[in-house]
Amino acid sequence: MRLIIHHWDTDGICSASMLYEEGDINVSPKIGNYFLEDDEIERVKNGEYDEIVVVDIALNPDTMKKLVEISKVKVFDHHHTTKVENIEYINPIIEGMKEEEWPSASWVVATHMNKTDNFLAFLGVVGDWEDRIKNTSFYPFLEGFMKKHELNLKKMCEMAYIIDANYKIGDKAEVEKTVRLLHNSVNPADFIMSNRLWKKRKMKIEEEIEKAVENEEKRIGRIIIKEIDSPYNIISTVARKIWKGKEYVVVVNCGYFKDDCQVYVRGKDAIPLIKMALTKGYVAGGKKNVMGAIVPKEKCKEFVEKIVEMVK
Repeated sequence: MRLIIHHWDTDGICSASMLYEEGDINVSPKIGNYFLEDDEIERVKNGEYDEIVVVDIALNPDTMKKLVEISKVKVFDHHHTTKVENIEYINPIIEGMKEEEWPSASWVVATHMNKTDNFLAFLGVVGDWEDRIKNTSFYPFLEGFMKKHELNLKKMCEMAYIIDANYKIGDKAEVEKTVRLLHNSVNPADFIMSNRLWKKRKMKIEEEIEKAVENEEKRIGRIIIKEIDSPYNIISTVARKIWKGKEYVVVVNCGYFKDDCQVYVRGKDAIPLIKMALTKGYVAGGKKNVMGAIVPKEKCKEFVEKIVEMVK
């Protein structure tokens, strides 16, 4: 039996859905955590899995070391991460390839499985990049696919927002269920667009995001700092909405976790920030333009000040 551990967003769900086979078990970490808690590790141990596949989520090294002690582990990803010994990585980014050529874990999976004409492969890309994909070398591939299947970027973005509403609202069970629903669907696009529960949640989340975006912000040179207090996991979307591609955006949400703050950065080069966060012992990860970290509340102000110092 195989366990698939996947990220909770559209890319993670689409990637896991393409990998999914009858008899597999798929789970997401607790939403917002880039590690597995002790009870989650215990459930993995008790599952007696032949293989563990980690998809589109840079789990911290401690978690990965625990997993490799339990079973054979394979990773499909497109994030900058630290390799752990005895794990097979299918991740072109950590091999030095360009992010624009591998814009999503779904594209890594699709290429590996020879499924590059799969709707879910392209939906994962749109989920991670939204409109910004138009400015990349990958866009002609997406454009050709959409033309062939009578789709457009606006509609594909809408589908990604609908799927993402489940994790933003905090429904882990629905996130996991979505992997299987999309895998079994004859027409995933129609299935997504006709799901009333997901669409209702999307409307609720959009209201919350709008309120967060309108919150007061602080500017320090080319850095925008936005502090929010939300029980929803909307921090990455808020940062995306604010970021225009040149400045740095730092969004801090201390309302999601009881004892920790979410810190999310978008900017020209987030790799040094990821390394800094890891050096401090925080759970952190990301890509060239993105860093996400979980920081104890009492350390959050100091951490943001360090980000500002490094960016300046």
